[in-house]
Amino acid sequence: MDCSKLTEDKISELGMEFNSEEDAYKFYNKYAFEMSFSVRKDYLNKDKDDVITSRRYSCCKKGVKRKYESDAMPKRTRTPTKTGCGAKMIIVLLRGIIKYRVHDLVLEHNHELHIAQCSHMMPSQRKVSGVQGFQPEISKDAGFSLKQSHELMGKETDFG
Repeated sequence: MDCSKLTEDKISELGMEFNSEEDAYKFYNKYAFEMSFSVRKDYLNKDKDDVITSRRYSCCKKGVKRKYESDAMPKRTRTPTKTGCGAKMIIVLLRGIIKYRVHDLVLEHNHELHIAQCSHMMPSQRKVSGVQGFQPEISKDAGFSLKQSHELMGKETDFG
């Protein structure tokens, strides 16, 4: 994966190529972090051999909230989480060279972006290492409560 283009221009562009679907996601997610929005892995198409032939990554605010009967008199109103944002990157597999190319790209958002200081808290930016994933099980085996396990993980993060 070549992220040098991201660090120079800080934008993805039509025609960019990636060695794998995962490389494309990492690149777009890093771009999203720099721009302060969160990415959602949207639809994908696979061929009969289960190889991904195309994939869309969207802004997490894509779509609109469904209306429910209970919404008529809400107890409290919340900031909308979905705004119908059209920002996306679509990649397609180039079978001849086995690379993924950016086929469609929309960079404009219809909402305010997050503040940069909170970018690390957006859903697509949160990361849990393999060791951290097993920690609650190990703590349970050692007799710790779930709350104690989370407190321990928090303290380890503060020192790490």
